[in-house]
Amino acid sequence: MFNMAKNRDLNSPLTSVSFSCPECRHKFAVSPSKIEDAPERDHAYQYFADCPECGTESGQASWEKALMASYGKHTGPKTEQGKQNTTENLAGHPTPEETLRTRFNAMKHGLKARVATYFPAKPGQYPHCASCQIDWDDCRPQVACMKRTELFMRHQIAFESRDPSLLLDIRSDLQSNIQAIIDDIILAIASDGVALKTPKYYIDKEGKFQLAEYTGTYGDNIIIEEVNAHPLLKVLSEFISRNSMSLGDMGMTAKVVEGNDVVIGHLSEQKEDRETLLGYQKQQTEQMANLQKLIENSQRRVKDDPFVIEHKGG
Repeated sequence: MFNMAKNRDLNSPLTSVSFSCPECRHKFAVSPSKIEDAPERDHAYQYFADCPECGTESGQASWEKALMASYGKHTGPKTEQGKQNTTENLAGHPTPEETLRTRFNAMKHGLKARVATYFPAKPGQYPHCASCQIDWDDCRPQVACMKRTELFMRHQIAFESRDPSLLLDIRSDLQSNIQAIIDDIILAIASDGVALKTPKYYIDKEGKFQLAEYTGTYGDNIIIEEVNAHPLLKVLSEFISRNSMSLGDMGMTAKVVEGNDVVIGHLSEQKEDRETLLGYQKQQTEQMANLQKLIENSQRRVKDDPFVIEHKGG
C-alpha cells in the first residue's frame, strides 16, 4: 500500500503498490512485476502485477493513482509571499466542524477505538453485511467493522458534546423500523387469529400417542382443544406501551378529549369574566370623570349666579 512517509521521493519508482484486478476484482498490494514510463503523469511511472487469485495482469488501483497525483500537484508554497499567504489562511482554524472531524479521526485511530473492536471485521457474517455498500475486500483488512465503528463514533461525539440532535436520523430510522415490525405483528395476528387452538393429547399405557377426545351427543368424536391467546399479542402490547403509542399517550381517548374540552371551556369562561370586569372598571372610570365635570360646572354656576353675587355684596 502506498505510504507517503516511506515514499517521499515521487520521482523514483515505488517498491510496493496497491493493485486491483479487472477480472475478479481482487485487491492486493505487492511489489510491481512490470514498471513502464508515463511522462504525462505527475508520478511518471505505471505499475503492473499478476493477480494472485486468477493470474490476470492488473494495473495500479485507481484510488492510489489519484492519491499520488494529488501529492505530485500539491508541493506547497516556495516563495516568501506564498508562505505568508499560507500562514494567513490558517487564521480562524480549526472551525467547529473541523474540530468534530479531528475528534472523529482521533476516536477511529486512538485509544477509544478499542470499543469498536467489539465488532471485528467479518465480511458477510453480520446481518447488515447483505445491504452494506462497503467492498468486502476493503473491509476484511480493517480492525473492526467500518459500519459499527462509524455508529460508535457518532454516539461518542453526541454524548461528549451533549447534543442528542446528532443522533436524530439514527433514532428516526429506529422508530420507522419499530413501526414496520409492529405492522408485521398486526398482520400476523390478523392472519392467524387472536386465539390459537391446540389439540390435547396423552400417552396411553402402551406408550402410544393418543388425541384427547370424547363422544358428543350424536355419537361423533370431538377432539379436546386448548385455547391460548396469540403469543404475539403480548409482544405487540409491550411495543405500544414502551414507545408511548397508545391512544392515551396520543390524546385520542374520550376521557382526554372531554378533559381538554372542560379545560378549554374553563379558560374561555375566565377570559369572559376578565373582559367583563375590565369593561366595568372602564365604565366606572368614565363615570367618575363625568361626575368631576358636573361638580365643576355646578360650582361655576353658583359662583356666577346674580343673587349669590348680590347677597355677598350686601
